[in-house]
Amino acid sequence: MRSPQRNITVFSISALDLFAAALGAFILIVLVLFPYYRLGGTDINFEELEEQVQKRREVASSEQTEMARIRALERDINLLDKQYLTTEQEMSEIEARILELLKQTASVEIPIPSTAPEPVPEPKPIPRPEPPRSTGKGVPFSILGLGTSKKDILIVVDMSGSMRAHSSNVVAALKEIISQLQPDNKLAILGYRGGPTYDTYPSNGQLTASSPAFIDGAIKFVDGLSRKFGGGTPTQSALIRALNLRPQAVFLISDGAPDDGRPGEIVVNITNRNRGRAEIHTVAIGEYTQDKQLTLFLQELANQNKGDFVGLAR
Repeated sequence: MRSPQRNITVFSISALDLFAAALGAFILIVLVLFPYYRLGGTDINFEELEEQVQKRREVASSEQTEMARIRALERDINLLDKQYLTTEQEMSEIEARILELLKQTASVEIPIPSTAPEPVPEPKPIPRPEPPRSTGKGVPFSILGLGTSKKDILIVVDMSGSMRAHSSNVVAALKEIISQLQPDNKLAILGYRGGPTYDTYPSNGQLTASSPAFIDGAIKFVDGLSRKFGGGTPTQSALIRALNLRPQAVFLISDGAPDDGRPGEIVVNITNRNRGRAEIHTVAIGEYTQDKQLTLFLQELANQNKGDFVGLAR
């Protein structure tokens, strides 16, 4: 039996030889160059390289820390932004409420306080027994039953236009006073009317001793007084002028309420000025029972100043 014939490919053997030769050459080059391996590629030694790696790690850690801080700040900013939006919304609601309240109050009328002084309440009438008429007993001096022990006397007479209707009673009352004067008495008469305007006896307006010549002049002054009646009733001004003369007793004769102030305020003002120094007696002339304001004024003025009140009808 004949064995089969083998065909050897020259190319396959040549390639194998070539690879083996190449591998040997590579191993030979590696062995030759191995001592120079650590000297090639970079000029930085191993310790420096580790140091750089450590620094880069620290930088990376620092950057991470900064990033964490930035993220924390971002969270805080977001929270503050939410709070701001909430506050802004609340402020808007408050402003809307304020506008609503302003609209509601705009229609409400608020009374403006008056700058005028608070009115003094009118005095209430004080029931008092009417004094005895013109006896003159027990006192050195009296007029229509109003007695006083004082020596320096000032008569204040209302000379307003309405007093014309009572001129005879006024003249009679004044002459009654003059007829009782003693040498140790001092007297002055102060007539007043709108303006205020004053007529006085004596002409200088001062309290004067009651000499015979003085009494004659006083009677003439009284007789001519009624021809000068006219105008308003500035009683407060007349009483202030009277108190400035420092009399011991004042007799006020009037038929109407004062027109230069509220009666209650005048009583308070005159009482404060007088301070109890002079008696103030008051005489109402005419239909005083029909004039409640006049009666209350004269009663309270006398009561607050150690005096008495009396009425003289027609």
